[in-house]
Amino acid sequence: MAKKLTLETLAQMIRHGFDQMATKDDVVRLTRRADGLEVKIGGLEQKVGGLEQKMDEGFYAVNRRIDLLHDDLSDIPDIREEVKEHDLRIGRLERKAGTAR
Repeated sequence: MAKKLTLETLAQMIRHGFDQMATKDDVVRLTRRADGLEVKIGGLEQKVGGLEQKMDEGFYAVNRRIDLLHDDLSDIPDIREEVKEHDLRIGRLERKAGTAR
């Protein structure tokens, strides 16, 4: 069965609805709080941007050093081969001179 709606019940429902509404002070307070959050977010974005720039610069420096090391180390296989050849030649010379170990 449907419940009958009395004027008293309707008045209570309307009063409850008005009690739940935000006041002008509530809206002003929320607006100020939102503005403050926007300022904080803007500051965080600037800090993050600065950190990103520092990271980019740091990674660039590290990558540059790695490239220099790569250039220096890329000759190692050739140097090893030359050392082997010299070792063989020195061994032959020592055997011919009779001073081989």
